[in-house]
Amino acid sequence: MKTLTAYFSLSGVTKKAAERVRSLAGGDLFEIKGEKNYGGYFKAIAIGGKELATKEMPAVTTHVEDFESYDRILLGFPVWYGSCPRLIRTFAAEYDFTGKDVYVFCTSGSSGPEKSLEAVKEICKGARVHSAIRISGQCDDEILTWLEK
Repeated sequence: MKTLTAYFSLSGVTKKAAERVRSLAGGDLFEIKGEKNYGGYFKAIAIGGKELATKEMPAVTTHVEDFESYDRILLGFPVWYGSCPRLIRTFAAEYDFTGKDVYVFCTSGSSGPEKSLEAVKEICKGARVHSAIRISGQCDDEILTWLEK
């Protein structure tokens, strides 16, 4: 099974989580980058809120080569407004997820992954979306258990 850990990170927290997930799951690591400069927390909240309200699909500037060769996608991002950033929707729209196994991991100070999981089920059409985890201080065994669900 060929695995891709794809993530969007604003402050570096999700990047660290993605690196940890990839080290446990194996496979390739890919950073989803957008055209916009979201800046720090408060600027990102303002821009993210506007994107959500207008249903904007912000441009993605990085693209996965040979996406069709991956069987399992581990998709990570910070939780914005209780769900995934709109940039994740743009990323997902670019690829055919049919038949792929998708696992969601997110970072957040307080929000859980439930709404993010529902959003990913909607945007990764044709995928088998398994489970979601909010990564903070879990031990590696908890992350490995999540990957087995």
